[in-house]
Amino acid sequence: MAAPTETPTEAPSGASPRRRGILDRVTGRLTAFVLAVLAVGVLVAFVSGSGDEAADGPRAHSLPAAERVAVPVPLPASTITGIDAPSIGLSTDDTTSLDLRDDNSLDVPRSASTVGWYQRSASPGEVGPAVLAAHVNYRGDQGAFVHIGRMAAGDTVEVHRDDGTTAVFAVDRVDQVVKDAFPTEAVYGPTPDSQLRLITCGGVFDERKRSYEDNIVVYAHLVSAYRAP
Repeated sequence: MAAPTETPTEAPSGASPRRRGILDRVTGRLTAFVLAVLAVGVLVAFVSGSGDEAADGPRAHSLPAAERVAVPVPLPASTITGIDAPSIGLSTDDTTSLDLRDDNSLDVPRSASTVGWYQRSASPGEVGPAVLAAHVNYRGDQGAFVHIGRMAAGDTVEVHRDDGTTAVFAVDRVDQVVKDAFPTEAVYGPTPDSQLRLITCGGVFDERKRSYEDNIVVYAHLVSAYRAP
């Protein structure tokens, strides 16, 4: 896949040096990221087709409400260590950070179960959109995000972080979009609060192109954060 053309951008006034540096790179590379996320579906489909194989059972991460200590939001930067989405039975600590390759495309998770956080996006719980991507299936195994299209408004997603905190998000909506009309600004553009995006491939699998025709995008916003006592 050829490296896409970059587009110049300008950081908003008042942004922190770290955030300005991220914004300067991210918007110019949104097309690269979108294409790379689409490549997740291409790679998955090429290797394993569009089956829906059984996954391992969920593993508990969330704490009962009585055991949670609330922490102020927004949260500082931190990598992710796990994700829980109870409404679709997703619970995993198989996570990784994703960055850009030398050709300006995003690296992809190395297994079906891995959830990747694009480390040039916001940390989950920071102001801005945190972007997570995962496979729908891979090498005959069901992908971590195979069921995100079933989520509904109000469902919760908990993202566990390396600093011991958990960011709790509520789903706003779930969109299925044609890849050629991917909503780049809505997914990656700056936000005034802490938000979350979950992205995978979906729709019909095009045998000729060896690619899914659509993307599934879950939009969510931060509602709280907690840590263990």
